[in-house]
Amino acid sequence: AALGAGCVCLRFPKEMRAGAYTNPDAAVRRRAVELTVEAGRWAEQLGAREVVVWSAYCGYDYHLQADYDAMWARVVDPFREVCDRLPGLRVSLEYKPTDENTRFFAVPTTGAAMLLVQEVGRRNFGLTLDVGHMLVAGENPAQSAAMAARAGRLFGVQLNDGHGRGEDGLALASVHEAMALELVLWLMRTGYDGHIYFDTFPRNEDPVREAEHNIRRFKALWARAERLRAAGIEGGMARHDAMAALELLERVP
Repeated sequence: AALGAGCVCLRFPKEMRAGAYTNPDAAVRRRAVELTVEAGRWAEQLGAREVVVWSAYCGYDYHLQADYDAMWARVVDPFREVCDRLPGLRVSLEYKPTDENTRFFAVPTTGAAMLLVQEVGRRNFGLTLDVGHMLVAGENPAQSAAMAARAGRLFGVQLNDGHGRGEDGLALASVHEAMALELVLWLMRTGYDGHIYFDTFPRNEDPVREAEHNIRRFKALWARAERLRAAGIEGGMARHDAMAALELLERVP
């Protein structure tokens, strides 16, 4: 199929349950950094251009458990080192607000992630935005993507859908079609040229059919976004005219 590797997505081992970058043990933090750099070396060998970092364990569960200043610094410093040691790769954080491993993540929102980008201060550091994570965080994915893209730090998007009560990993646009359409429109509008990932959980579905469905849906959404732009959707956006947008959606299939 002549497929290439887009990136290496890093997962830390369960031995780091008390934290990877944020672990109170300096030796564990050092192993987490070295594992990240190793992932980057594998990405280079595979011809990929980025490594995506998601830690299931960098956060806390209880009030009065964590020293927030120390925890934040322990996230900033490792990313600076990793970026410096992998200057030819993009290093991308996939933030998440909460899950069963960590109730409160150290970087729980797009806004917090953008603050981290600013503090890390490396041009090869940016964000991979996951739709399910943004929904759980109470965000509008298109707005989050626009924010990251405005700063030139939207490195990746992971598309899926869900009901917002947790990370459901459902097929793209299966629940929030208008939301997905707006996100695709903003990817187009901002000139996004990164990879499109589908992070879904077809536990009860044929995964091949589900993957094919996601690809078809994305292409259809992209084509419709093109038609909406040609029909003047951005004029209504400039006027902040909700009814113009809704009426245009009725007229443009």
